Amino acid sequence: MLLWMTIVVAPAQLAMRTPTFRFSASGGAGILFAEGNSEIEGVITTAKTDQLYQSLRRAKQLNGDIHYLITDQYGIGIKYIFHHTSGEAEEVVVDPGDDLHFIVTGLRESDYLNFAGLSFGSYSAVGKRKRIGLTSSLSAGYAFLRSELSLIGQQLLITGGNFAMNAEIGADYRFHPNLGLGITLGTLNANFRKVKITDGIQTRDQKLNKDEQYNASNIHLTIGLRYYIQ
Repeated sequence: MLLWMTIVVAPAQLAMRTPTFRFSASGGAGILFAEGNSEIEGVITTAKTDQLYQSLRRAKQLNGDIHYLITDQYGIGIKYIFHHTSGEAEEVVVDPGDDLHFIVTGLRESDYLNFAGLSFGSYSAVGKRKRIGLTSSLSAGYAFLRSELSLIGQQLLITGGNFAMNAEIGADYRFHPNLGLGITLGTLNANFRKVKITDGIQTRDQKLNKDEQYNASNIHLTIGLRYYIQ
């Protein structure tokens, strides 16, 4: 009887020890901090452009990371984030300034951001059975921007890159020694001051003024799967 109890209890005690590797894959939504400038020269129906830019503040996000825990609590790894925002406005009335005509057009914008960087993370198991893991991470790396615009008959592609940082806190629930579910609240800091603008014929580099810079900084909430190697 004692031997049977030893065989059953021992795996349970070992199952929830702190993992050596932690893999995370999540998806969710975010809100951009900066409000877009909805004032476009000549646009009369400003209510529609206001709606367009409010849509551009809402982001869909995917992210993943791998951390190697050097100690029972702290580790290093890599972090990847993808986020996408989009918006459109139909039947926007524009005054071209010739005192004769009005232009009715559609406005569309899709923005894509990819971030990859090195990450410093922590994992603290709590509770009797150590099923709950409190997590945090700070990542620094490079962010790449791709923005596709359709604006008053023009198709523009805007690209850029810059240093960016991401900070997160969260919690994991381990329902299996190697598997778990997690929720994370994070904030990404990314701002783009220089971009390349392509209209399909020519490409030019442009340095943006302070009020023109694209600020992709946001707060995001994600939920996903966790995988552990002990």
